[in-house]
Amino acid sequence: MRTTFRFHGDGGEFFRIWVVNIVLTILTLGIYSAWATVRTKSYFYGNTELDGDRFDYLGDPIAILKGRALAIGLLLLYQGLLSFAPPAIGGLVGLLFFLALPWIIYRALRFNAQMSRWRGIRFGFDGDWAGATKAYLLWPLFGVVTLGFGMPYAWYKQNQYLLSNYRFGASNSTSTTAPADFYMLVLSVFGFALAGGIFLYLLTSSLDIIGFETSDDIGGLTVFAGMLIGTIYLVFYIMIFAVYQARYFFTVYNNIEIAGNFVGTSVSITGLGSIVVSNSVLVLLTLGFYYPWAKVRMTQYLQDNLWVDAVDLDSFVSKSEVENNPLGEEIGEAFDLGIGI
Repeated sequence: MRTTFRFHGDGGEFFRIWVVNIVLTILTLGIYSAWATVRTKSYFYGNTELDGDRFDYLGDPIAILKGRALAIGLLLLYQGLLSFAPPAIGGLVGLLFFLALPWIIYRALRFNAQMSRWRGIRFGFDGDWAGATKAYLLWPLFGVVTLGFGMPYAWYKQNQYLLSNYRFGASNSTSTTAPADFYMLVLSVFGFALAGGIFLYLLTSSLDIIGFETSDDIGGLTVFAGMLIGTIYLVFYIMIFAVYQARYFFTVYNNIEIAGNFVGTSVSITGLGSIVVSNSVLVLLTLGFYYPWAKVRMTQYLQDNLWVDAVDLDSFVSKSEVENNPLGEEIGEAFDLGIGI
């Protein structure tokens, strides 16, 4: 049975939350940002529905605030060492921070998963520091030393690390993606960028040929041509991002399985591209005030095109969570690296 996700959010409703979050964050010199994060995530989780039930976000703003305070303290210490300590000391601390990134990443993934719930059952993430080090340090290094040719394989390994460690209750997810899927993703983006670049070059040349060059008597036309070309270039660069996102969603979400239930998506380049381009233009024209509607529109589109081919969504059972260094997980949430599926 195919069950589609539904999103019930409203741009005007989220706008009010967004404005209050910004104002209170400014008035409290950033302290309210932890509550703003929880309010925003709670709104989007609470308006996401699957099979008649909505999701919950369980994050504690006090816990997030403690993690952010410690993270800011560490960053200030690092800046102080760079300013007053010998260069070797600052470089050593920077290297240690770089080596600690995998630990921060896996703690953030663990925190965000455990703070998510559906039908009273929490999600979880069972990854460890060693796995994150391979996925986010060693494999990207492999991509660099192979002059970029190994980077799609590094993304494949990162995806495997994520999906083999995510779970819902006591059931772990798996991914059926292959390395070739990520190479095809890269080729799709590269092909679009190449074709678009050639088209823009020919378009620019044709405008020169038909008389849109600089001169006193057609200055108006020159300005118009410049604005037209600038707009086309802007849309082109936005579409490169949209092509990547659409191909990524299609590659990842059409290959997820959990306890015999398969996830699927029909996100398309044209559909996602129209949302991304129109959102970007409207956010620019409104000096950012359209952002809440843009976020809701994007979420609505993704949810409408995401489903579960369900065998049984009622047999999942909870798994006891063992608290292990919760402050470390709060530090991971503080950096909010945006890594996940």
